[in-house]
Amino acid sequence: MFAHAEDFSIRSGDFTDSSSASTMYSISPELALESAFCENNNIIDEETPWNEELSAHYKRSSAYYTMRENAPSLLRDLVQWLKQNEKPLMKRYGDYARYDLRRILWSLDILRDDLTNNKPFKLFHGKEPDTENWNKFLSSLPDDRNQWFTSVWLHAQCYLYRRISTIFKRTETLCHFDYFSHSKMTATRQLVYVMLGILKATRNMDFSHNDFEVLLKLSVWGNRCDLSIQHNPPEDNIMTRISGFDSDLLLDQSDDILRVLKEARSPVFVDIVCDNAGYELFTDLILGEYLFEAGLARQVRYHVKAIPSFVSDATVNDFRWTLRYLRTHAISELAAFGNKIHGFMKDKFFVLSDLSHFWTSPHSCSSMRKVLPCLYVRLSQSALVIFKGDEHFRRLLGDINPHPAESFVKCLKGFLPTSICSLRVIKSNIFCGMQDYTMSFIREEDSRWMLTGEKAVIQLAEKISP
Repeated sequence: MFAHAEDFSIRSGDFTDSSSASTMYSISPELALESAFCENNNIIDEETPWNEELSAHYKRSSAYYTMRENAPSLLRDLVQWLKQNEKPLMKRYGDYARYDLRRILWSLDILRDDLTNNKPFKLFHGKEPDTENWNKFLSSLPDDRNQWFTSVWLHAQCYLYRRISTIFKRTETLCHFDYFSHSKMTATRQLVYVMLGILKATRNMDFSHNDFEVLLKLSVWGNRCDLSIQHNPPEDNIMTRISGFDSDLLLDQSDDILRVLKEARSPVFVDIVCDNAGYELFTDLILGEYLFEAGLARQVRYHVKAIPSFVSDATVNDFRWTLRYLRTHAISELAAFGNKIHGFMKDKFFVLSDLSHFWTSPHSCSSMRKVLPCLYVRLSQSALVIFKGDEHFRRLLGDINPHPAESFVKCLKGFLPTSICSLRVIKSNIFCGMQDYTMSFIREEDSRWMLTGEKAVIQLAEKISP
């Protein structure tokens, strides 16, 4: 389910009108419709220029492919899944849920029509805590930034998942239902033996420099396990093979990150802004365990999404379900680890941070100080904030396409409450801090490298204490 919802790979020849071909062959109806859509919606047949915001306005971008192909497919797949699972849903939520389900299906069809026809964004009318903030933001957008294919890409994606959430929230019986939960739980169960192998390999670590680097790499490569793109699952013997991925690690500032933690003033807090549920969340818990037991952090604080987003992003329910799943597992090693993490939570060594709608809002991190100062202050109390994944990296950069050689610190546009670490498998064409010769070499290997999820970075923007 939803395996291709955010596959950023742009297929060769998609949506490309060849003038030479048109002289030899008649234009197909699909190509004619595509051409008319681009003309009617001012879509430019170009790549996103440097220092411009990512947007589906540029046809040769992952943003365009996502909004034109994958977002509608996501909605279609969700409708299909709900129809196929009507009986189990009725059994779980009662017969009245049938009427709510019909309303949901109708609303999802309307949403898909809005998206595919590039209609203006609509204000929200529910009672959710972030409604006023969303409406204030939407009302501030100029007309040329208030539509699916002309808005900033991150705005459009966050708006999409907020609209889906609203459709369910306004029902009586399905208002708390996570429509992506089945996929997340299934994926977690399928990787149980991979997780077991990791546990066995990490029980006797000696808190060395090398062990720290290994677990940081484990966490970054865990970001490959994203239900919204198609990739092979991690190998059973991932811990013995992890060094073999170093050639795909374009930036590795592990040494600097360890130094920042060792030089931090006590008490040392580390925040982890989580990305995917399931396997990746498990690797984040392993990393947190190491940070605490190695004396690198007194407390590790986890941040998750307020609503189901990007198919597999972790929510509060996902975090709690993962702990229950581990604690009650028949495999003793998994149960022991689950109980250990549960104990860390009780003793406040691990904290599930207060729910914040900032991570599902349209705002970039550079606006956090103004939009949600309490969150900014909380992050500033940490020695390090680890941002997981591609979407959080884009939020850090404000979804602006910088020149690849631009420094990470400069691209943050003043957002530096503390030292910032990005652990990210690259799944979209936005990156920074790269050497020109590195970029040239990678492009020669594969011109679509930034869309495949095969390359990654461990990147640091250090805040120098006065």
